[in-house]
Amino acid sequence: MRSALIAEPSPPVSTALRKFLESAGYEVGIVSTSGEALREFRARSPGILLASQSASLDGEALCRQVKEESPDIPVLLLYMPEEEHPEQRSVGAGADAFLVGPLKRTTVVMCVGLLFQLFEARAAVQATPPGEAPEEAEAPNRRTDAASSPDFEFLKRLLLMEVKRSRRYRYPISLLLLEMDRLSEHLAPLGPSRRTAVLAEILALFVEAMRDIDVTVPISEGRFVSFMPHTAKDGALMVAERLRQRVKTLAPLPDLTLSMGLSVFEPTAARGQTQVSFGNLMRDASEALRKAQAAGGDRVEFSERAKLEPRDKPQEG
Repeated sequence: MRSALIAEPSPPVSTALRKFLESAGYEVGIVSTSGEALREFRARSPGILLASQSASLDGEALCRQVKEESPDIPVLLLYMPEEEHPEQRSVGAGADAFLVGPLKRTTVVMCVGLLFQLFEARAAVQATPPGEAPEEAEAPNRRTDAASSPDFEFLKRLLLMEVKRSRRYRYPISLLLLEMDRLSEHLAPLGPSRRTAVLAEILALFVEAMRDIDVTVPISEGRFVSFMPHTAKDGALMVAERLRQRVKTLAPLPDLTLSMGLSVFEPTAARGQTQVSFGNLMRDASEALRKAQAAGGDRVEFSERAKLEPRDKPQEG
């Protein structure tokens, strides 16, 4: 289980943060002083440190000490709402990301998850023997790393179960593949910590715009996949349009646009309809996304499972 250590002097804030992360499956420890944080850190080596910068706890100094001892442990700095220069201060402290209060559950969970993905990808790169795919090793956000993350594996298992239920109980399921248009250009002026925070904001925007039963996970920097059970084509297209419009309201990147590829499985009583699997839903959504991007972006394209031809064999999920 992934673990997190929270260094926060305010009990209401630390309790809320603990609930946020425990609800997402993290093992969480809480300390209220820098001294306690260093002792706990050295004894247990948590997967990530969340450190508050406040009058009674110098999270920046704590970050510097932790990074000096263990540079491979991600540190997320938490600033008060009145902080005017969080990016410069977090960069100066050596933090990997920062958030400014008030803190929302979705943003905290997504930012922590993205940091874990980033550092796990870096660890995989460092473990690659010399001479093996060095050009890929230089890209820690490549899709193959994120697509093997615990979040993506969870999504695959969930979708496989839902596919079986969909076949049996005859309800539709939709898969939406989302990618920011020219994201690297938009992120180029930002520092590393701000990039992570912005990506977390984007994911939080998607999650908050969808239902509780929908699942959205990142699969690479700027690319996400959303699974929507009990959602037919028309409903999924409405969701996609809502997401397309909301991305344009993202304050840090006001000119950002979104391309999407949608695939839908709608079981019918008619004989001859193709079976469906996670793989072909992803392939259809990927093809639809490529069409959206080729058409200039800032749009959604749709791909539907074709009827089963007599020579074809059904694919099991």
